[in-house]
Amino acid sequence: MAQIIPSLELKWGFPYMSPNGTEPSPYLYQINLDHEVGPGILFHDCLVKIANAHKGHQKGSIYSCYGSWIGAGVVWLMYPMNEADEREKALSDEQILCEALGEEEGKQTIEAFRSTLISDERKLLKYLPSASNPSSQKEETPLEYIYYAVVQLNEKAGTAEYQELISKAIQAHNQHGQGLKWVAYAEEGTDSRKVHLFVPMRKFNAMDHWQGLGDILNVFGSEEAKTIRDSLLSGVEDYKSNLMTFVPSCDNSGCEFVE
Repeated sequence: MAQIIPSLELKWGFPYMSPNGTEPSPYLYQINLDHEVGPGILFHDCLVKIANAHKGHQKGSIYSCYGSWIGAGVVWLMYPMNEADEREKALSDEQILCEALGEEEGKQTIEAFRSTLISDERKLLKYLPSASNPSSQKEETPLEYIYYAVVQLNEKAGTAEYQELISKAIQAHNQHGQGLKWVAYAEEGTDSRKVHLFVPMRKFNAMDHWQGLGDILNVFGSEEAKTIRDSLLSGVEDYKSNLMTFVPSCDNSGCEFVE
């Protein structure tokens, strides 16, 4: 198993993907890569080449790589950013590869990589401090697992009353002995009302000890807990979740990985 060693120059970014970070990035650029299962080895090998090229390039991008724990091949590349337009100024993977490997091999690598993809979806996410409960603990290495949920909210979620309910839920998690820590991002430049939640974990079985929302809210008493829970759920139209697992070989988050 690969050993994770913090590099000398630790990169600032998303606290659960970047060593010794506690302040969430103001923006997160996320690429969802849905790839063919058949050429999975080629996909992985190309992604490793891309990551190594970024690591060795003076203008390489800092990003974390997570893959789906179960099911079809999905990989998420997540770029922590201070400004919304940072990705527009960054060098493309093809430029990085051509400068690192030479033009011919660089173009062959990016073409091979694209041939393995079913789709690649790109989103610009903006940090939502009012809906987040980040940990203040510094982690020396990226978190091995992240429970990732995309919540589709309705018009009720835009009210001051609903925001007060979210604040109550955060307060409950902080008061409860088994409360969770998470960060929330909204999709920038859209009116989709989608919120992306990231809950970090060191161990896969951490979820075995999670309490339901109703149980967490019981710190306010059972009657109030039910009222808050029902009101919160009334603002949710849809909810999809995945378990992300860290892929160190394809990552450039500021850690050095050695066998």
